[in-house]
Amino acid sequence: MSWTTVARKDFADAARSRMLWAIVGLFALLMGVAALVPELIDVGGPTTGYGFAADLAETLVPVTALVAAYLAVAGERESGSIKVLLGAPHSRADVTLGKLVGRAAVVVVGVFAGFLVAGIVALVVYGELAAAEFVSVALLTAALGLAFVGIAVGISAATATRSRAMALAVGVFFVFALLWDLLPLALTYLRTGSLAALGESVPAWQVLIEQLNPSRAFRQLVDAALGAEADALAGGGGGGGGGNPFETQVSGETPFYLRDWFMVVILGAWAVVPVVLGHLRFRDADL
Repeated sequence: MSWTTVARKDFADAARSRMLWAIVGLFALLMGVAALVPELIDVGGPTTGYGFAADLAETLVPVTALVAAYLAVAGERESGSIKVLLGAPHSRADVTLGKLVGRAAVVVVGVFAGFLVAGIVALVVYGELAAAEFVSVALLTAALGLAFVGIAVGISAATATRSRAMALAVGVFFVFALLWDLLPLALTYLRTGSLAALGESVPAWQVLIEQLNPSRAFRQLVDAALGAEADALAGGGGGGGGGNPFETQVSGETPFYLRDWFMVVILGAWAVVPVVLGHLRFRDADL
């Protein structure tokens, strides 16, 4: 299959990036430190450590994924090497899919390397791994990485220059990491005409908009995987444990689109929809 050839080459090319592997190395180091924190402050065990690791991953994994993938297509378009790639028996769809798979593989390997370090620390320090929680958080973190790889590849496919791709990638990071936290204020004001209703019950649709941030969807799933106690110790904000994290926030019964399983759908959508939209623009672009 042609796209697999593109994916293998792209994985090899991305793996040669020193800056990328420096970020991965820093991620692995911080994952190990996060797993050690409960022992240092004498509270909790390995499950609490995975909560701290998830808190770090919520910021570091999007950065890693965006750095790994924002030049996947745009870099080759600006350099002109995309014409050589398309001169081989590869369609533009092969290029987009191959780039997505290649860059996703790099990010997933980096995530698992970080959690391997965290798992080793947990075994050495606590004498146990808490395997179910460990595997769950590692897989969820990989899913978060895939979501941001999809966003970055979509950006890269839709743009023709490195500078535009970089600007959009930086913008996406700041929107999700910083500006999204202002949504409750903005939505409450638009809905009620004032901020006096802050802290009161809100319509389910408003919470859905807030949860569309892939990092928020990730946090809800981590809360559910680790349980409320570990999340509270690690500073999370969900209240998971597999129950209803919005019981006191949403007015009326909690709909299906705020349940934990729908957060998986949100992460999957971020991994796929931006790539499709970016490819449609790339497919029709004049190279």
